[in-house]
Amino acid sequence: MAYNTYPIALDLAGKRCLLVGGGQIAESKLDALLVAGADIRVVSPEVRPRFLRLAMAAAICLHRRPYRADDLTGAALVIAATDDHAVNAGIVTEARAAGILAQAVDNIPYCDFHAVAIVRRGELQVSISTNGRSPAFARWLREELDASLPVEYGDLLAVLGEVRDELKADGPIPEYEHWRDAITDEVFTDLRQGDHASARRRLHDRLIRAAPEPAPVAGAPR
Repeated sequence: MAYNTYPIALDLAGKRCLLVGGGQIAESKLDALLVAGADIRVVSPEVRPRFLRLAMAAAICLHRRPYRADDLTGAALVIAATDDHAVNAGIVTEARAAGILAQAVDNIPYCDFHAVAIVRRGELQVSISTNGRSPAFARWLREELDASLPVEYGDLLAVLGEVRDELKADGPIPEYEHWRDAITDEVFTDLRQGDHASARRRLHDRLIRAAPEPAPVAGAPR
């Protein structure tokens, strides 16, 4: 029986993430960790030039030596990406024993999670997972979606978030159907023209009319 993984988005901002390895595979894991704002610790005797540049810029903490068990101290996440599968499996085994989520690259039994391919539009993230079966297919699909997904979606999310915060502060927010109907062609036209204020007004005016009345407080005069 095939099992699908449970999709979640981890908040790694400021949390220590250990990346063991300094080659091409390890380097491919860097961008997502950097975007997430993780406190990245890299351990490897040899590293590609980009690791050195990031260390010089204080974007990562680099230890140019072999992995040690005490490297796990304080880590919230571990990625073992050396070119030795046995070493990677050993690192994951130790991490699991310490209760830390871990991944041995290209070794599914030693993966507590699978990295996903991501299409980003501002704070919007569309994640693609193949359960580790084919990273190449995930990358291909990401490129297809990246080429077709409108750039305005990130701006739309931003204004929707602002309107939602405002409505929520005043009481109950509208049901999904009203949000769906409020995202009109006129809103997208405003966003394409860079007129975020107009897009926000359109959304707010339509949704404020659909917002339910707050429930009456018990004992309050009618």
